[in-house]
Amino acid sequence: MENLIIITLVQLVATWALVGVSWYSQIIHYPLYKKIKEGFVEYERSHIRRTAFFLSPLMLVEAISAIILVGVSRGELTTFAITNLILLIFIWLATFLFQITQHQKLSVRFSNKILNNLIMSNWVRTLLWTGKGIVMCAYVYYFLVHACRLNLEHIF
Repeated sequence: MENLIIITLVQLVATWALVGVSWYSQIIHYPLYKKIKEGFVEYERSHIRRTAFFLSPLMLVEAISAIILVGVSRGELTTFAITNLILLIFIWLATFLFQITQHQKLSVRFSNKILNNLIMSNWVRTLLWTGKGIVMCAYVYYFLVHACRLNLEHIF
């Protein structure tokens, strides 16, 4: 039970941290790219390095804990854990198929079209991560309800 609590908290925190990063990128960071006039390619290359350094460990923690969560979940929680993992798979696909591709192109030359593609394709990840965050909140809710029922049954 203690392992389930720890892995649930790790997954919840990692997911919501990435939901926040995704919304920040979508609403503030990526649109501000349009304001960069000189040195865009250098800026983008630095962005890629720093983002990879910061987000890669967090995304790996999220992925590993999502996989473990499927393995340790029981009953109705399993459905939430599997849904959570499926959403994560789609997030990773969108990341590698769209986001990384657009960033690589922008690290060679600036293009409004590529930047707009980056912004539009990031909506997919932002919405998927938000959905994943909601699924994890539902998971925690059902987990707590079940835990409370067990404690009440044990007491009475």
